[in-house]
Amino acid sequence: MLKSFKDLFTLVRDNDTATLLRLFHSLEAPPAIQFLKYGICGVGALIIHTGVYLALIYFVWPELNDPKMDDWLRAKSTFAPTAIAFLFSNAFVYWLNMKWVFTPGRHQPVKEFLLFTAVNLPGALMGTLAQGALVYFLHWPKWAALAGFILPNVLINFICRKFFIFQK
Repeated sequence: MLKSFKDLFTLVRDNDTATLLRLFHSLEAPPAIQFLKYGICGVGALIIHTGVYLALIYFVWPELNDPKMDDWLRAKSTFAPTAIAFLFSNAFVYWLNMKWVFTPGRHQPVKEFLLFTAVNLPGALMGTLAQGALVYFLHWPKWAALAGFILPNVLINFICRKFFIFQK
């Protein structure tokens, strides 16, 4: 990872803006730029996930925000909106990664999407459990506990997607 950051700084230092923009918009980008683009996609997925999650807990299931609710029920009530938000953010981030970050084609499109989703599930499950734990043990509000969902996804997904799902 540190080598990628060093490579990114070297790349920026040694190239002009036009070259950097061409590389940034290419599927043949060096790993350092590819990781940066992957991070931008992750921010987009986070925005979609957070928007859907917050819309669900505030407009569809507002009763789940009752502060008098038992901690265990509050923790469990994070699971359904997280699962639904996952469906939206996963589809979005797959499309964006396929079009902008990685080169598709190692697998047929449906298989590629299913593998992409399968790779996303362990991070999502770990993140969902971490989110529930933050609500239950630390009494965090649901919107703040959403932060516990993020880290496992980033760590697991880049490596698996890069090396097992897409060609490059």
